[in-house]
Amino acid sequence: MIMDQEVENRERLLALLKLIPKGVPGGWEMDSRSVGGLMYLGFSAVQTEKLIVISSQGQRVINCKTGEKIYCEEIYDEGELTACAETLGDEMVPIAGEGGGGLRKYSPQGDALNLSAPFWPREQVIFMPQYSSWYQFPEKCTVIFEAYDILAYGFSKCGNYMAVGTSSDLVIFRRSG
Repeated sequence: MIMDQEVENRERLLALLKLIPKGVPGGWEMDSRSVGGLMYLGFSAVQTEKLIVISSQGQRVINCKTGEKIYCEEIYDEGELTACAETLGDEMVPIAGEGGGGLRKYSPQGDALNLSAPFWPREQVIFMPQYSSWYQFPEKCTVIFEAYDILAYGFSKCGNYMAVGTSSDLVIFRRSG
C-alpha cells in the first residue's frame, strides 16, 4: 500500500514538472559564460549588481548590469565562506559553492528559486514568480537551468539579478526594462 502511494506521488510530481516551461522567464535576460573550475559565487549586499566569482582561474567581480568583468586579488575564506574585493571596498561578501553556503532563494519582489532533482544526479533550478509555487501553478514557473552538480544558485539582495553556477558554467539573469 505504501509503495503504491509513493509511486503515485512520484508520478504526480513528474507530471507537474513536465508542465513547467524551460528557458528564460518573461521580463528577464540571460548571460551565459564558461568558467573553468568555478568554486564560489557571492553577491554584494551593498553594490547589489556585483557578483564575486572565484574559480581555479582566479577571482573576479562581474557587474551583472553591464557584463563588465574585473579581475582582482584572490581574497576569500573557505572556512567563513566570505570573500572581499578591492572594487567592493571593505565589504565581506558571503559566498556559496563547493564548500557550502547559500545564496538568497527569495527576492524582495516575491520571486523564488527551487532546486529539483527528479532524475538525480541531474538537477534543475525552477524560477517561481510572485509567490507562485510549481506544485500549484507549474505553468507560471520556468526551469531556468538544468545540469549535473549545481554548486550555487540564488538572487542578489535587490532581486534584480540571479546567478547559477556549476564547476564549468555561470549563468546570470537580469531583470529587463
